Amino acid sequence: MASLKDKIIILTGASRGIGAAAARELATDGAHLVLCARSADACTETKAAVEALGATAETHGFEVADFDAAKSFIDGVLDEHGRIDVLINNAGTGLMGSVADVPPDAYLDVLKINVMGPYNMISAALPSMTAHDDGIIINITSARAFIPDRFYAAYCSSKAALLSMTQCLHYDLEDSNVKIFALSPGFTQTDMVNDIYANPVFRAAALTPDQGQPPERPAKVLAWLVREAPADLAGVHNQVQFNDLTRRAGIEIV
Repeated sequence: MASLKDKIIILTGASRGIGAAAARELATDGAHLVLCARSADACTETKAAVEALGATAETHGFEVADFDAAKSFIDGVLDEHGRIDVLINNAGTGLMGSVADVPPDAYLDVLKINVMGPYNMISAALPSMTAHDDGIIINITSARAFIPDRFYAAYCSSKAALLSMTQCLHYDLEDSNVKIFALSPGFTQTDMVNDIYANPVFRAAALTPDQGQPPERPAKVLAWLVREAPADLAGVHNQVQFNDLTRRAGIEIV
C-alpha cells in the first residue's frame, strides 16, 4: 500500500455525500486534502472533520464547468504545492425528466458539470502529472451509463460520456505512470438522491424501492483505489457491488 502521507489530493464535490465521506476516509492517512465545491464555505464542515482526523486541508470554491476557473484553481495549487498527486472528480449533478420536458439548455448544463467538469480539471492538471510521470485520476461515473431508463436521458448520457472519456484517456496514458480510474459508486443515499426522489414519480422509476447504501461504503472503495492504484483496474469500469472489487477493498468478507 502506498503511503498518502502529505500527498496532495484534490477532491471536487467535497461538501457532502460521497465527497465528504471520501475526504474523511482519506484523512486518516495524513494527506493534504484540497477540498472543492461551488463555494469554499460549503466545505467548512468537511475541512473541520478531516483536520480532526489528522489531515491538513484547504477549501476552494469555483465552477468545474468553467475551464478558466478550473485552470486558475489548478495553477494556484501547483504554485503553492508544486505537484498534484491525486485528482478525484466527484462533483456532479442529476436532472430527471423526459427528453420532451428537459429543454436543451438544461440538458447542456448537466453535460457541462458531469462531462466537461472532469475534462476541464484533467486538462488543467495533466501536464503537471505527465511532467512528473506520476499521478492518479479517479472519475466518479455511474452504472447508469449502461442502464438507460425513463426520465434519465440527461444523467445516463452524461455518465456514459464520462466513462468513455476515462477509458480513452487510459489509452492516451499507457506510456506513462499516470493512472486513471472510473468508479461507479452504486445506488447511494446522498442529499442529491433525496432531492430527486422527493418526487414520487421519479422515485417510482428507481431500480429498487430500497434505500441506497450510505456514502461511507463507496468512500471506502474510493480511498482504497487511491492507496493501491491497482494497474488491472485502470481504464475499466469499476462498480461498487457485492463483488470482487469490494472484497479487494476490504469491505466484504468472503
